[in-house]
Amino acid sequence: MSRFPCSAKEFTLPSTLATKPSKVLVVESNPAMAEIEGLVLASAGHVVVSARNAQRALTAVRRWHPDLVLLELDLPDLPGAHLCRQLRNSSSIPVIAISLDCNPDAIDEAYAAGACDYLPKPLRSRHLLDCIDAHLASPQLV
Repeated sequence: MSRFPCSAKEFTLPSTLATKPSKVLVVESNPAMAEIEGLVLASAGHVVVSARNAQRALTAVRRWHPDLVLLELDLPDLPGAHLCRQLRNSSSIPVIAISLDCNPDAIDEAYAAGACDYLPKPLRSRHLLDCIDAHLASPQLV
């Protein structure tokens, strides 16, 4: 005898449709900031990989295929907007730009390069997580 009414059936998602953690690439040149951002994201259930510069970020994107990139605009080897443009040339992955310097020109350049959002540092954990969740939930346009 089923514990459900006759019109209801027990439902289990197939393993291919079950919710899996999102993969977030954190591109941050400051190791302490990368660790803090990674801890915040991991505590919310995301799988996190960090890259300290643009070249490592490009390698990580090719090998790991993240669902979202959190991108510091001030990188040691390449401006963040240039990296964003390179990512956008090959993918529709959401890119959230972050920066301590709230220079309007740099923010405009990041948006022009394809960033889907911008967050000023210091990051507020709840705001960061809400922003990431919103961009992971909405389809991205190429």
